[in-house]
Amino acid sequence: MLVIGVVVDHHSIVTPIYASFDRSLSRAVLAIAAQIHRQPGGQFDIMLPDHPPPPLRALPQERFFYRVSNEQGSTYAGSEDLPIVPAEQNDEFAYADATYQGLRLRLLSYRVVEGGEPLVITVGETPHRRDQAVQRMDLSFGVNDSIQMLLVFGIALLGISVALRPLQRLRDQIADRPSHNLTPLPTDNVPGEVLPLVESLNALLATVRDSALSQQHFLANAAHQLRTPLTGVKAQLEVLARDTAGTPLHERIALLHGGIDRLAHTANQLLALARAEPSAHGSSRFLPVDLPKLITQVVSASLDRALAHDIDLGADCQPARVAGVFWVLHELLLNLVDNAIRHTPAGGHITLRCGVEGGRPFLEVDDTGSGIAPAEREKVKERFYRGANSDGDSCGLGLAIVEESARAHGASFSILDGRCGRGARMRIDFPARAADAGRPTPGS
Repeated sequence: MLVIGVVVDHHSIVTPIYASFDRSLSRAVLAIAAQIHRQPGGQFDIMLPDHPPPPLRALPQERFFYRVSNEQGSTYAGSEDLPIVPAEQNDEFAYADATYQGLRLRLLSYRVVEGGEPLVITVGETPHRRDQAVQRMDLSFGVNDSIQMLLVFGIALLGISVALRPLQRLRDQIADRPSHNLTPLPTDNVPGEVLPLVESLNALLATVRDSALSQQHFLANAAHQLRTPLTGVKAQLEVLARDTAGTPLHERIALLHGGIDRLAHTANQLLALARAEPSAHGSSRFLPVDLPKLITQVVSASLDRALAHDIDLGADCQPARVAGVFWVLHELLLNLVDNAIRHTPAGGHITLRCGVEGGRPFLEVDDTGSGIAPAEREKVKERFYRGANSDGDSCGLGLAIVEESARAHGASFSILDGRCGRGARMRIDFPARAADAGRPTPGS
């Protein structure tokens, strides 16, 4: 656009500049005509030199030529070979561009009758003044157009920035949302042009939310439906095991009982996974949770199983509170302890810790077991993934439940090396706002 503007400005200024210099040339030819007088003897008295001095020459490098002749071409003064511009109809001044002595000239021929004889006065000048004037005007207009273009560009950017602020706020709201947040986007202060887009996004979020809830309900119902008959089958197998004690059938029943136990464990884990989904409970149900109290309950619930595996289960608790759903965090910690017991050999140690570091509350389960290779630490958080060190009883859902439960509380779940140099350390880091929300108010 700047180039187009400069071209248009150039063409708009060339014509008036050339017209102005043509008028200057006409004044020069009239000045010459005023110096021509016819003597009584018929001779013309012309008081001009061959090359006129300033002020007819405006610039030192400017060349000026003139010629006084009749229509037949006889020259009375000036340059004899200076071209004469043919006369134009009803116009006493005739202009033309020509080349003379290797120079570009602007020519003007003026026809006048002096002493009864028609004369042709022709003047010509090199176009230095014209070219310099056009160049100065081009430069002036170019600078002016550039400044105007920059101003327009700046105003346009400012206008676009102001107009896009609602979209930027909407973008930030979407970017800051956790993946499980499927609540509708706010439509306050949304421009009318963008409102249909936001409403369409809200409709899509509602569809995804309904689909996720349907999936969770199906999973929970399926797990519930499996638990009841599995409990009955286990009871019948226990009766058969007692009745067939000491017979070859007893071993087969024991194997079948183990398979039913694994199936029941998987059903329970599926139910826990469905309940741990972030969309299954809202932050409105979050209440202050005392982490040392949570650890105490989990240690009590897991102590018998740890002792059965000859594992030392202990706790190292510092004061810490978070806002959350107690039973979800209880299930999270139970799964971490269950995973640690499965992978810690007899004589090992499992330590549960809690506290606050850098303003962020944390939960930690540290064991002296087989550990998890760094390459597998993200994969084991996936559903139904079983690591290289997993036993046959694992269904691959425990750490997936931990991941979902942590995500529901805005926390991060990381797997680190054990503090003693072996084993694994499962750590849940809660956001700082969770500590503020979980802090009791004065007088409570």
